[in-house]
Amino acid sequence: MTTEQPKTATGVFGRIKLERLSEKVAFQLKKAIAEGIFKVGDRIPPERELAQEMGVSRPSVREAIQQLELQGILETVHGGGSVVRNIAEQEIQKPMEVFLGHDRRKVVELTEVRALMETWAAKRAAENRTEEELQRMQSCLEEMERDLEKGRIRPEVDVQFHTEIAAAAHNTIFVHVLSSVHQLISYSIRIHREEVFVTRESQKKIFNHHLKIFKAIQKMDSRSSEAAMNEHLQFVIKEFKRKFQMD
Repeated sequence: MTTEQPKTATGVFGRIKLERLSEKVAFQLKKAIAEGIFKVGDRIPPERELAQEMGVSRPSVREAIQQLELQGILETVHGGGSVVRNIAEQEIQKPMEVFLGHDRRKVVELTEVRALMETWAAKRAAENRTEEELQRMQSCLEEMERDLEKGRIRPEVDVQFHTEIAAAAHNTIFVHVLSSVHQLISYSIRIHREEVFVTRESQKKIFNHHLKIFKAIQKMDSRSSEAAMNEHLQFVIKEFKRKFQMD
């Protein structure tokens, strides 16, 4: 009976190294961001608080934050501190802005993508939203109503309303991706909004669409929320096509 020789491990395993404390701090921060504890635009706790919470030195925390800034996950803001960046925006937004330019057909195509994504988000928001998230949506609606009285709903308020719905869906990856799409939509709408939704009637219709979406989410009616969002975005697509005589 022969004894089988053990296989060689050469090239299979890497050398094990001790992680620096800063790497462990960075891992915990990334985990909190990935889980949605800190969302896009949120300011993370100050160094002293993080150091105390994790039981490490402030230099370790500072080094971890610098690592995440280099990776594009955090950015330093005026007045001190760091906020969470939109991880999807960094790779998508700039080349897409160049691609979209003033091409109206591309704006419609982008809105079609939104329609697919956001009908799902509205459905999930109705299922998962909290009272606090509902209150933020309502605040956006109140701003829209004030804008309507002045004659024009600002694109940034519209975007914020949809962003709040995305957050209420409670899917962290979706929030980052949709946030990028919304910024692109805002970029494009700023070029064309004056040419399309110019009448008080069309502005009022947009407001009523948002109100209908809100009420369905408020009632936690996922089917109606999904239908209301789809109705709204199909209207936007139809109006763009009608105005610019697209097929």
